Amino acid sequence: MSSEKVNKTNKYLKSTLEIPIINSSNSEISNKVNKKIKDDIMNFYEKSLKEAEDFLDDFQLEESNFIADASYEIKKNSTDVVSLIIKYYKYSGGAHGYYEYVPYNIDMRSGEFLEISDLFKEDVDYKIIINKEINNQIKLLGNKEENIEKIYDFYSIKDNQKFYLQDKSIVIFFDLYEIAPYAAGIPEFPVEVENIKDSLQNKYIDLLK
Repeated sequence: MSSEKVNKTNKYLKSTLEIPIINSSNSEISNKVNKKIKDDIMNFYEKSLKEAEDFLDDFQLEESNFIADASYEIKKNSTDVVSLIIKYYKYSGGAHGYYEYVPYNIDMRSGEFLEISDLFKEDVDYKIIINKEINNQIKLLGNKEENIEKIYDFYSIKDNQKFYLQDKSIVIFFDLYEIAPYAAGIPEFPVEVENIKDSLQNKYIDLLK
């Protein structure tokens, strides 16, 4: 695993973009995966630049204070699977910036980008399983710290729920404000593979270990 760093500064926007480069024995898969991730990061930059340009034009300012950065964190890296998150940060004034994590869970055997539903057997209601795990963890948090569970407004995961793979777990996570206030940050709930392995697709169990 290596990376490319791109710095872009103009009167509209300041950006530092860290782009991961995944290496594998299959160059076709590596190229496909790397192109997808880089294209997504550059699209983020282009959209942010357009927002900054529109802001500057609307308010007739000489220079904006917009920032749009991207970095990444590797969560799992093996021959057969790579799991990483791209961390996007935007600041356009105000008390604090906004950040968002976008995961990429890649079966390096096929080059497939995995969704949460892909991991489970077709006859399994994976939402029920994961929702139960998350609700149990929220209750445990409440047992450790009084009233903390009340800050969470959780009902169910989404069809395309964000997750990454790490330490023999499927880690479910949520965006800022999605189920809790800003101060709670990015809520994360690790679901141990061992606890749900009977519900998982056999072809993915080895990837998750």
